[in-house]
Amino acid sequence: MKQSSAFLASVMSLAALIGATQGCGSVDPSDADSEPLGDGQLGHVEQGIMNCANPDGTNSVMAALAVSTAQELKRWQPSKDFVVFKTSGVSESQGGQQDAVKLTPTGKARCSDGKCAKVQALLDMQYEPANGKIRMGNTLLSPSALRSRLTAKLREQATCEQRPGAGGANCPVEEHTLTFQRAEKGGCDTNFFFKASGIDGKPLKAPAQLKNKLIWVDTHNPYVQFQAAGDIVSIDPTYGLNEDSTNSAGSCAAMCTKISTTNVAGQCCSCAGATKKFAKSAWNASTFLCQ
Repeated sequence: MKQSSAFLASVMSLAALIGATQGCGSVDPSDADSEPLGDGQLGHVEQGIMNCANPDGTNSVMAALAVSTAQELKRWQPSKDFVVFKTSGVSESQGGQQDAVKLTPTGKARCSDGKCAKVQALLDMQYEPANGKIRMGNTLLSPSALRSRLTAKLREQATCEQRPGAGGANCPVEEHTLTFQRAEKGGCDTNFFFKASGIDGKPLKAPAQLKNKLIWVDTHNPYVQFQAAGDIVSIDPTYGLNEDSTNSAGSCAAMCTKISTTNVAGQCCSCAGATKKFAKSAWNASTFLCQ
């Protein structure tokens, strides 16, 4: 009888833990473990119990923005490279009363193509032409939710950087350069790894501080899963939302949405268990839908 009671109690505890884990997506950055990293803190893995919640698609797209920013702008300095502005909610070029996020001229100047095609493709998902079109597995992205969350988080980033803290800025980070290394299977989907170094090429003193520049994509976003191991940092978004060197030409890609700076229209793809072909989206030349 005692053994049965103990077993029942263990099952109930496990069920409660799983329920609590599944019931949350991102967590408020005001929580205690979201404090900015200081100079003395070592790199660490932000994982714990795996939680890959993505109810409105924003978790994965925001993580993908962090990856594309590292790929094209080669740094995380969101307050310099991005800005909140007014839009109609239909396109970046059409003015209105809704808040959205776009690249600054400073940010665009850091990209080799002068427009940051990969980053722009993800930013264009904030607008209504993408509504009901961007699928990640069984999840459809909500452009309005993405606009709202991105603007709120970018403002939180700015607030953190402007608020004085012990020893200087409250969100310290060294000037840095991020260089893509590799992509491989991650905890939620695909981990993208970058080497972090100083702008002079020398090692950073505290690579783990780079987490302080990820408030704008939500440091508690389960798809961000920031890791710092020595001078290597990584992010874990949904496969297809970022380009990497592992894509193989001619293969049937298992993804519903693909960001690509080369034309993959007509290539084989698989979405929701059905084999289809990629078609270019109506709103961005670098976004392809499996349909």
